[in-house]
Amino acid sequence: MEIRQLQYFLVLCKELHFSEAAFKIGISQPTLSQQIRVLEDELEVPLFDRMGKKIAKTEAGEVLESYALQVVQQLSNAKKAIGDLNNLHTGSLRIAVLPSDLDYRLTEILIDFRKDFPNTKVQVFPTIESLTRVLDNDVDIGIGLKTEVDSRIERIPFYTETYSLFVNETHEFAQKKSVISGELSEIPLVMYPQGKCGRDLIDKWCVKQGVTIDSVMETGSATSLFQLVREDIGSTIQPSQLIENFHSLGIRSIPIESAPTRELEIFYRNDRYLSKAAEAFIKLMIEKF
Repeated sequence: MEIRQLQYFLVLCKELHFSEAAFKIGISQPTLSQQIRVLEDELEVPLFDRMGKKIAKTEAGEVLESYALQVVQQLSNAKKAIGDLNNLHTGSLRIAVLPSDLDYRLTEILIDFRKDFPNTKVQVFPTIESLTRVLDNDVDIGIGLKTEVDSRIERIPFYTETYSLFVNETHEFAQKKSVISGELSEIPLVMYPQGKCGRDLIDKWCVKQGVTIDSVMETGSATSLFQLVREDIGSTIQPSQLIENFHSLGIRSIPIESAPTRELEIFYRNDRYLSKAAEAFIKLMIEKF
């Protein structure tokens, strides 16, 4: 049994179609069929049920897939560990992060990281599905809201922050030292659309507080929300620290009593090798936040 055969097998498990799997691998369909047949002959069991052009994994195929994933992952881990041992600081680092507001605070970290790892290619993917991207091995590190316990995931809590009300400096609330939840239902708000992490967090908080907020305009960009506040279209509820990034826009930040709170975590798969670059990035995240 060869590593190459296991890699072919895993692609076929994902595609469940010989032609499409062969195309993704870059080999001919007969070659792929032959390699899978070699595996089946060696194991003395069929790995797939052939149903015309469609196929399905057999019970033996399911078992082999779980072990093959571990073998391929461990091989990848070994290559990365040896690369780190050589201290080449090459390769790539893929990061999934909550979009919009966290983008502003990542820039400084990315600049500092680049100084220490100039040969490492960094890719940042804004997404509300950070955990899923990590579990699917699409990225090396995820940054997002606190997640449920998962035996496959290593979780590092690194930051907790409250939300504040942001209003135009001419707003009637601009001179208030704080607001209560009931006052939020009295003013027009510009917010993220429902389904966004930040919006869902606030909506759940509103239910607990027994209040309903009025969203007059919705956009998925923190920049555009603050521009709308600047033009006095409405006020917005955002993480308190964001005022540092928008202090010149003529906007006031007002604390909310018993405010919504979010807990942020860094997470990665515990069965994957964590490179020196990834470790350094996590350390920078913790230090900067």
